[in-house]
Amino acid sequence: MKDLTPNQMKALCMLAANYDRHEVAQACDITTRTLDKWRRLENFQELLRKAVVATYDAAISELVLGCQESAKELRKIILDPDTPSRTKVSAISVLLTNAAKAKEHLLEDRLERIEASLNGDITEQDTEA
Repeated sequence: MKDLTPNQMKALCMLAANYDRHEVAQACDITTRTLDKWRRLENFQELLRKAVVATYDAAISELVLGCQESAKELRKIILDPDTPSRTKVSAISVLLTNAAKAKEHLLEDRLERIEASLNGDITEQDTEA
């Protein structure tokens, strides 16, 4: 990746994973001062920013997948004839509460786009997205 040493790559990965700078320096067998110098390099900063974004995107993907799997499991609990009624009611409550929150978020986004359109901030085409 753009002329980084293996040790710099190791530091970059650890920093992107939110390790403390002292832990990174120790793992890379460098001083924190050297690490700070690396962090001031434009190339290192750019790659670190991209690595942090990629790490964040991967985490969000895992959360979305987990939500989908959780909803499927709740649905199985609700539909299982052997599940006690009390458990079904709890599962239904969790499912409906989270569905309502998701719908509320979508409605808030639409409302913000409509308000922006009315204020002339975006075109009408953007509100249809």
